[in-house]
Amino acid sequence: MTAPNHAITGALIGLALPNMWLGVPLAILSHFVLDAIPHYDVPGDTNEARIGSKQFLLVQILGGGAVCALLVFVLWHFAPVHWFSAAVCAFAAASPDLLSFPRFVSVKRGGHDLVEKNWFWKFHNDIQRQHPRYLSVELVWFGVAATILAAQL
Repeated sequence: MTAPNHAITGALIGLALPNMWLGVPLAILSHFVLDAIPHYDVPGDTNEARIGSKQFLLVQILGGGAVCALLVFVLWHFAPVHWFSAAVCAFAAASPDLLSFPRFVSVKRGGHDLVEKNWFWKFHNDIQRQHPRYLSVELVWFGVAATILAAQL
């Protein structure tokens, strides 16, 4: 899934389980569960073409980051009872994707995708079921999660 869906799912976990000793690990685990569901990603015939594209930078990194920041702002502004736990869990749920940043940098510097260099990157890549045609899955997930979150505010 994209970062906004990871983050909103993590926020819901944080609201439901304000004990961060439980919420944070579950939020991180939710990342991999969501990534196993078919979901959207920018087009590209290879990991290098996809990760190194301008569309990946704009949609996945900048756009996804902006929506996640907006989510934290909304949590802070409306301040539901456990908003801080929700914000921490939102970050935790999206954070495994941050560990792929070296892959992006390597491709942008003219190198190859480093996915085979690290067991975590390989695992994370192998569970993905992503394609541009799965945009509807992303939108439905976000719509349902946003509706549930709005009811908590």
